[in-house]
Amino acid sequence: MHPSRARFLATASGAFALGVPFAATAQSTGTLRVASTASDSYGEALYGVDQGIFKAHGLNVDLQILSSGAAIVAAVAAGAVDIGITNALPLVAAVQHGVPFLYLCPGGLINQDEIGLCVSADSPIRTGKDLEGKTAATSSLNDINVIAIRAWTDQQGGDSSKVRIVEMPFAQMAIAVRRGTIDAAPIAEPALSVAKKDGGLRILLPPIYSVYGNNFMVGGWFATSDWISKNRETARRFVAAIYDTARWANSHPDESAAILAKYAKLDPAVVKNMSRAPYATRFTPNMIQSVLDLAYKYKAVDRQYKAAALMAKL
Repeated sequence: MHPSRARFLATASGAFALGVPFAATAQSTGTLRVASTASDSYGEALYGVDQGIFKAHGLNVDLQILSSGAAIVAAVAAGAVDIGITNALPLVAAVQHGVPFLYLCPGGLINQDEIGLCVSADSPIRTGKDLEGKTAATSSLNDINVIAIRAWTDQQGGDSSKVRIVEMPFAQMAIAVRRGTIDAAPIAEPALSVAKKDGGLRILLPPIYSVYGNNFMVGGWFATSDWISKNRETARRFVAAIYDTARWANSHPDESAAILAKYAKLDPAVVKNMSRAPYATRFTPNMIQSVLDLAYKYKAVDRQYKAAALMAKL
């Protein structure tokens, strides 16, 4: 095994152990093991199972709901699940360490209202310059939100090297901002809608994900190249099922909201009224290239990656 890959797997095993049920390590014959989180941008697997779309494509899906994208990446890398979903930064970071991940198809695309860089309502912070010397939180230190904070700060007149970034679950961010424990945080749906309802916060403009443009994917479905080469027909069926699910979800927002609320254990009214992600029905390199470019600029990866090289050819 490549030494860098061995180190990555050893590091990832902690997230894997915390996030994956023990039973998931044993594959059932004829079962496709899929991992997701119970979140809107990653919600297609939830809808596909609930609506029988996977079954219509001849797939018996064992859906694993994990706690984080880091746990999903670790589970796929370890072979505990076959297919997972994550954003471009964790995927390319794994590839950099010798883990042969490839994207099969996109998940949710950006809705700029789905995430907001939040400060307290009475905070003096309005620009990137104002963030210098302050503390911002993200859900993971190896995530597109870290790069987004740094790029937004620089683009809005500040020096991102002077911003301290710490890790914190989305659900805790709003309280921490109001208390002054942290100064800012990019809060995503559904936590953003809950935070808006509770009040006491202000969203900085322009939207934080504007640094990536208006057509990038928040998450995409991926597997290892080894698994894809041995299961190409299953991979094709999975992609077809995801695109059918995307078309269904895009045209049935109320029904998909009810499914998401069930899996995420949230108030259905909150989910129904929050900003929702549109789901992609085709895959193009520009959906991830802006993330890869900024990841290289901010030294999250050690070389420039081309999006097409990370997309499976089925």
